[in-house]
Amino acid sequence: MTQPSFPRRGVLAPLALVLLLGLGPPAAAQVTVSARESLLLQVGERRLQLRVESDSISGGGFQLRRVPNGLRGTFKGQPVDLKWNKNGDITGQAAGASVELTVLARAPQPGLSLRGWFGADTAELTLTPTGISGSVGGCSYSLAMAGNRYSGWRTCDVTRGPPESVTLRIPEDVVPLGPAEEGALLALLLSGEALPPAPSAGETPGVGGSGTPSP
Repeated sequence: MTQPSFPRRGVLAPLALVLLLGLGPPAAAQVTVSARESLLLQVGERRLQLRVESDSISGGGFQLRRVPNGLRGTFKGQPVDLKWNKNGDITGQAAGASVELTVLARAPQPGLSLRGWFGADTAELTLTPTGISGSVGGCSYSLAMAGNRYSGWRTCDVTRGPPESVTLRIPEDVVPLGPAEEGALLALLLSGEALPPAPSAGETPGVGGSGTPSP
């Protein structure tokens, strides 16, 4: 089946207009993407801040260059080499994982669907003005619109800790990314590699035994 062509800009800009309507109460954990602000991802009590510029994405373990039809650099000290075509097919390597994804722009309403593989895990994620649902990189998400942000929970493999609160907030001035680049960045952020799941109670990361995770 022929896949739909993509607009020159991604879906975050029209989504921001919907989010600015202010539906419902605010929530605590946040992800922010803006042309003037840093990107802030908070899962539970842990935070990650990124600076999205015209030619780069950096901070929080990300050192990426935005190149035509691709992202290159490092993520958590590991190579990233992702490329995509006009149909939204994303291929390459990221965080030691092989990536094979397809991003489909939703129509007529704004949004996107992400399908394929991130490493050994299937990816099936949907972003719309009313919610984000699905899974990528071993973590499943169920987020609903609340106020000017998405809010809900992330559940990863049962051996990697309990569910954690997550919120995604999109401000008015969003970075003008195309759908494929938005999908690639979303996959990296939500894969569980950017902010790994907190360990189960009684475990210290990489050691075992009692302890609490580092902030």
